[in-house]
Order: sequence, then C-alpha cells, then structure tokens
Amino acid sequence: MYYLIEHNRTSKETQLAEYSDYAGAQMAGLQKEQQHFQNNHHEMEVVVFEANSIDDLKRTHSRYFVKAKEKDNTAGALLAVGLVGLAVYLLSKK
Repeated sequence: MYYLIEHNRTSKETQLAEYSDYAGAQMAGLQKEQQHFQNNHHEMEVVVFEANSIDDLKRTHSRYFVKAKEKDNTAGALLAVGLVGLAVYLLSKK
C-alpha cells in the first residue's frame, strides 16, 4: 500500500490517504504540494510512503502521528498563585 501524508509542521495535524498504486499516490501528492505552494502554506509537508500497513507506517514514521501537546499551564498557575500571595502581603502591610 502507498500512503499520502499531509503533515502540518506547526499544528502537528496529519491527514492520510491510502492508495493501491504508486502513480496515483504520487500524482495526488504533487497536486497537494502545488495547492499548498500556491496558498503559501509553507508549514505543510506532503510525502508518499510505501508500507505493508498503517501500523507499520506509524511505527517507522511516528513523528507524523504525534499529536500536538496541550499547552502546559503550570507557569500560568504559578503566576496566579504568586500574584495572590503578593496581594495578601501588600494588604497585610497597610
């Protein structure tokens, strides 16, 4: 099987299409690349891979299938706690 992957390097989103023939996958890939180029979507990556199964492809090219990490809000929470602490300290000085 041949797999056409469209991967957004910024959002880490991946779209996948399966083809039984290389020529069809390659033609579709070239069309996708042209669309992204014309629309200035330079964050997009278009590739065609051959693999026995989607599971094999995910194992050998896992970077295309990693979900974007959710924003860690630890720093924001620490800042909020720090500001509350500062407010309590300033109010106690009055």
